[in-house]
Amino acid sequence: MTDHSKKANSSGLSFTWWALLPVIMIILCLPCSLVIAKERVRKPAVAGHFYPKGQEDLRKTVDDFILNVKQKHIAGEILGLMSPHAGYVYSAQVAAYCYRQIQDKGYDTVIIIGPSHHVYLRGASVGNWDAYATPLGKVAVNKQIVTALLSAGEPFHFVEQAHIREHSVETQIPFLQRVLKDFDIVPIVMGMTSLRDCEKIGKALSKTAGKRNVLFVASSDMSHYPDYVNANKVDRKTLSLIAKFDPEPVFDAATEILKQGIPNLSTILCGLSPVVTVMMTVKQCGGNAVKILHYANSGDVAIHGYQEKRRVVGYGAVALYRK
Repeated sequence: MTDHSKKANSSGLSFTWWALLPVIMIILCLPCSLVIAKERVRKPAVAGHFYPKGQEDLRKTVDDFILNVKQKHIAGEILGLMSPHAGYVYSAQVAAYCYRQIQDKGYDTVIIIGPSHHVYLRGASVGNWDAYATPLGKVAVNKQIVTALLSAGEPFHFVEQAHIREHSVETQIPFLQRVLKDFDIVPIVMGMTSLRDCEKIGKALSKTAGKRNVLFVASSDMSHYPDYVNANKVDRKTLSLIAKFDPEPVFDAATEILKQGIPNLSTILCGLSPVVTVMMTVKQCGGNAVKILHYANSGDVAIHGYQEKRRVVGYGAVALYRK
């Protein structure tokens, strides 16, 4: 081979190498890219708004609320909770009464059911994510349970947008991260549902839970926007109905109480369907007792020394358990 031929061949090889280099780089990076693409993490939507966005600030905030709870543990197996989901400055001390009760318990999975505040829904949107993230880290989603529920069909489905901005599920997770170890979650956002749908969802949840050690959390605030005195009256009535552990009267009360014409009252439970569904689910799992842990409303909280009592939101902490 002549020198000219050698140079031409070398030039051709060089050209081929440089032409193939981008393809080779893509192939080498492909496994990493696929892993990243496959991991679907629901990012925090209300960090820095409903609760602190700094990891240490959030950890200390949650821990302090829990330390403020002096109530003794319930003598029984807690299967379900009703916990509020407003900004922590208003509702977290009430929520802490729930989470103090389950501190260091050995739950495998926590199924969190909250109402949809931003997206119109029917039925229940089951969060088909790999994990939910908060400033305290990621919590894995139990894909086995999610798949089983979605496979059951109506009223279960997955509407991604219903989860993106929704705070009702998210606000529960930092508390769970501070009181439990080695658990995963199933995030469910509920829209408009009938009592029959609540029953259907409850049966599916209890069946899917099987022999797992599962905790069911209904994320719900209570009365919205009456004055302080009326909020106390309405919320005490609602809590008394929940304490009887009969879901249907709780569901019906939402309509009956609103008919009374209480000024500015728009709802008695913004998570009515989640609360009723969790009550039904827990009963099917053998729950037979309810304990009202704590109650307060936004009028009890002083912001810069001022307590707004003309329009308030109520917050209740409830445990549903097996004696």
